Amino acid sequence: MSTLILELSDTQLHKLERLAQQRGTSSDALVRDVLDDLAAQSEYDITQDPLYTIKAHETGAPADLSQHADHYLYGARKP
Repeated sequence: MSTLILELSDTQLHKLERLAQQRGTSSDALVRDVLDDLAAQSEYDITQDPLYTIKAHETGAPADLSQHADHYLYGARKP
């Protein structure tokens, strides 16, 4: 394990200590957890999400249905 020396403002340090205390962990462990979470988010590949990979199909719906839903549902005028 490596050591990182980090300068924080007094306010940042108090926030870090308060959050760590609220979560029942050390400041060091909290920083490591946050870094792990950030790394996991940046490695997430949206193209592998099941919602992203849903195959579209033809429905016969108007091409502008999403833009003018009120018109098609309620007869409102298109803007």
